[in-house]
Amino acid sequence: MLSIQEFSKRSGIPKSTLRFYEEKGLLMPNRKEGNGYRVYQEEQIDLARLIVSLRLANVPISDIQTYLLATEPAQEQMKQSWIRLLNQQKALLDVQIKFLESNSSIKEFFLYERKRERVVWFLAEGHQGEFGAALLRGIEELNKYNVAVRNSYLQYASGTETVKAWIGFGIDNSSDISSSTLFEKEEMINEALCVATTFQGDFSNIGSVYRSLMKYVSDNGYISTGSLMEKYHGDNLKQVTMMIPVMKLGGE
Repeated sequence: MLSIQEFSKRSGIPKSTLRFYEEKGLLMPNRKEGNGYRVYQEEQIDLARLIVSLRLANVPISDIQTYLLATEPAQEQMKQSWIRLLNQQKALLDVQIKFLESNSSIKEFFLYERKRERVVWFLAEGHQGEFGAALLRGIEELNKYNVAVRNSYLQYASGTETVKAWIGFGIDNSSDISSSTLFEKEEMINEALCVATTFQGDFSNIGSVYRSLMKYVSDNGYISTGSLMEKYHGDNLKQVTMMIPVMKLGGE
């Protein structure tokens, strides 16, 4: 049997931390009859070190409580879940560090969190920077069905002089457009962290902004995780956010 002071020395864990673990029900000492002093078992040292390691790995107290009461298969599942979460946090830190380390004089680029959204699409064809009519056509089509447009999108498909592009619209999950013959596909775009820039003005010059954004991503070592997209907020088609996903967020 070890006193709290002896246990603290053997485990390398401060007495205040041991008291906190007791308060949270993670590491329970026995109590001596008469004086009520805390006493620990030798074999509890490994458990104490495990708890400390999990805390240093940023595992929440509530998860550790569940883990200690779980079966071995359930514990293994929890560990794999923590590994996935920590890997995602590691990837997020890498993206953030790349941004901070990039050329600080280039202020037109920024990190942008794209939200999960239901998007319906149709394919259009035209010259680069001349898809305003196609975007308006989609908005008008949705208005016929009283469907509000959250965001409008353009995603390059193919071509150079004459371009094919997917024209998309973010709509509410409950919206019914089954009667429309315009839209060719529908998807739920996932959350993503993007490198982005904004553009407004003469859209015939938008190609140079595309090239600048892609060069910035390449020069700073980002790895694209999706296609470059133009995003118009609501039905405002005068300013666009251009973004390249560099990290997936959340679940699929």
